[in-house]
Amino acid sequence: FAIIIVGIIASIAVPKLLGSKDEATVSTIKQDVQTVISSVQTYYMVNGKIEKISDSVVLNSTVWDIEDLSITYKENDTSCVNIKVLNKQLSITIDASAGDLCQKIYDEGVRSNTIDLK
Repeated sequence: FAIIIVGIIASIAVPKLLGSKDEATVSTIKQDVQTVISSVQTYYMVNGKIEKISDSVVLNSTVWDIEDLSITYKENDTSCVNIKVLNKQLSITIDASAGDLCQKIYDEGVRSNTIDLK
């Protein structure tokens, strides 16, 4: 967990030092997605179930819309990144057409994917 925290700090600090707010946002969202994947997988392995994503990971609620089994990042009120727990799977959906930042997130290698939690 310490490595994840250091990674999050680095992903925020380095781009901001370079002076690009968009790059910092893209880097933060990319790191958040990786953190969610890792945390949900770990939580599921330990507990055998997930009732709320917020039980396994804490994210900035000003950036992410957090519900029981899903979290969403929106650009211009359009869903850009959506992560859901459904039927023992973690579903990640990226809509690159939702805006410029969403396209940059996609260009950085964040892709739609389904991960089995079993």
